[in-house]
Amino acid sequence: MEISFRFEGFEEVQRGVEALSSSAEIGAINKKIFQRSADITEPKMKAHMARSADNSKSGRNGYRPPGHARDNISKKVTTKKGEVGWELNGDAQNWFYMKFVEWGTSKMPPRDFLNNTKSECESEYHMIADQEYQKALNEKLGG
Repeated sequence: MEISFRFEGFEEVQRGVEALSSSAEIGAINKKIFQRSADITEPKMKAHMARSADNSKSGRNGYRPPGHARDNISKKVTTKKGEVGWELNGDAQNWFYMKFVEWGTSKMPPRDFLNNTKSECESEYHMIADQEYQKALNEKLGG
């Protein structure tokens, strides 16, 4: 349950940058794209998430998470992808209860903060990738 983003559809510009750049330079460009994308995603995700008045009853007894999930959104950026949010494999994470917020329960309707955030940010992801690849291409071509 995280937002992962990869960029596709920029093949022509990417090929131009790849032809003129080393793999280390391409990795740096990709990491910058993913970092900028993660930086715009986090506050928008935070805005879509509910926040309780008191989180002292969140999580398991004896295993309370430190603070609200909304205030502890994780970001991970590599040269291959960017991730914002939590990967929930079972109940091993501090924020395991967020799956109940996202998907709902028998007594609580779902609050679709992940898909809402991704839908809101998707066009910006493509714009950021296009800007960064175009900037790199212009630098390489001297224009």
